[in-house]
Amino acid sequence: MNANEFCGKIAVVTGGTGGIGRALALALAGRGCRVWFCGRNGDREETEKACGGLGRFVRCDLSRPGEPERFVAEVLDAGGGRIDYLVNNVAFDGRLAFEEASGVEFDRFVGINLKAAFLVTRAALAGLRAGEGRAVVSLGTTNWMLGLSPFTLYGAAKSGLVGFTRALARELGPERIRVNLLSPGWVMTAKQLECYVEEEDKQQLLRDQALPFLLEEEHITGPALFLLSSAAAAVTGQNLVADGGKLMQ
Repeated sequence: MNANEFCGKIAVVTGGTGGIGRALALALAGRGCRVWFCGRNGDREETEKACGGLGRFVRCDLSRPGEPERFVAEVLDAGGGRIDYLVNNVAFDGRLAFEEASGVEFDRFVGINLKAAFLVTRAALAGLRAGEGRAVVSLGTTNWMLGLSPFTLYGAAKSGLVGFTRALARELGPERIRVNLLSPGWVMTAKQLECYVEEEDKQQLLRDQALPFLLEEEHITGPALFLLSSAAAAVTGQNLVADGGKLMQ
């Protein structure tokens, strides 16, 4: 990977105010990339400052009609109509038992975890065609591959990114636009540690993973940068799993 190839490029990261999205925004900015990131919450000023002047935050809710298009339009207007890299990271991993789920809840899970990626990517297509990087990476999960409970709606939505990625990679391949999926295991973000992770969960992960350490954001940024970079010039339509070796396909 050329350490300087991100310098001067333009990247879009959805859900960039916390967790993996924030880490990716900082990693790209740290390599000289101008990063546009969006979110509903989070400390925008802190993240923009951490990006060293190369980060720009746009507050929006990608599940609401018109918001994905508005976000991308703002990026294109400011960036001269060009987008080099797109990272579809925004997600909602709420726990919900199937018998308690409703059509409204189903739409919410699909809207955030799958439809947002479709709408943002479609809106960004002209910019990607005008850019140099020409790479799209969506963040998936190993959750649905493991068949975990109570994640039926989350798994249904996230697994849809596999078909989306593979078909779009084939469709955009002739234009040399690459589309890949990166599926992390359970990453110990601040939100996960605060809301969900118990000590028993940590011990189980350490038992089940081939690599005996808990995953952190930095373990995901490296694979993401690889997929965005020219080092992955021949890689498209793939689902790269980064989970410490818990799931081995």
